[in-house]
Amino acid sequence: MEKERDALRQELMRKYYDNSDYYMHARDNFADKETKFNRYTIKNALSIYYPKRGEKILDIGCGWGNISLALQKKGFAVIGLDYSKKSIEICRNTAKKLGLNPSRFICRDATRSKLGPESFDVVYCCDFVEHIYPHVYEELLDEIHRILKQKGKLVIYTPNPSHFLERMREHKLLLKKEVSHVDYKTMKRLKESLTKHGFFIIRAYYIESHLPIVAHIERMLKNSIPLFRRRNAVFAIKV
Repeated sequence: MEKERDALRQELMRKYYDNSDYYMHARDNFADKETKFNRYTIKNALSIYYPKRGEKILDIGCGWGNISLALQKKGFAVIGLDYSKKSIEICRNTAKKLGLNPSRFICRDATRSKLGPESFDVVYCCDFVEHIYPHVYEELLDEIHRILKQKGKLVIYTPNPSHFLERMREHKLLLKKEVSHVDYKTMKRLKESLTKHGFFIIRAYYIESHLPIVAHIERMLKNSIPLFRRRNAVFAIKV
């Protein structure tokens, strides 16, 4: 019953992405915008694992296409995948604008990707797993394990629910709640779920905010005080 409920709720979220102004209301997130936050996201994702030449890469839940397009610029073979038609339309249009390959973006459910088994060396899930419900997340990990080659790499980068900004959003204190963040994953849960689904964790750590003063405080306190753990970063391999 819970599994079916999560599948239904996830489909409703897909319709929300396609039929609302979700993407358009945050135009600074578009991959052709040289914003500090975009640079921060790309830098952090690639600092968790920077791919090797020749590796085949899948960017799941590609959203505005920032990670995929940044990797395309660097000459990597990367596919961006998202189940939102609007997301893929934005990614393809931005790719054309930047002189990159729009055909590398496909609209498909990540839990039923139809991609070949053991066909990728690296999978990135950046600012994505907080957007999917619990049972959908479990199915996602199974699918990622299927399409990754042996010892293939998985990168997860996601907000930490214990951070003071996320707690403020959750309780609507000065900040608006992010309706698309339907299920935050704690670091403990990420580790346990990855181990359960056949991954070995190489590194798991916290990354500070992009705001300089806040980042300085977080850098000093994040290891001891959960309120200052801005983002979870996990690097794991398929075993």
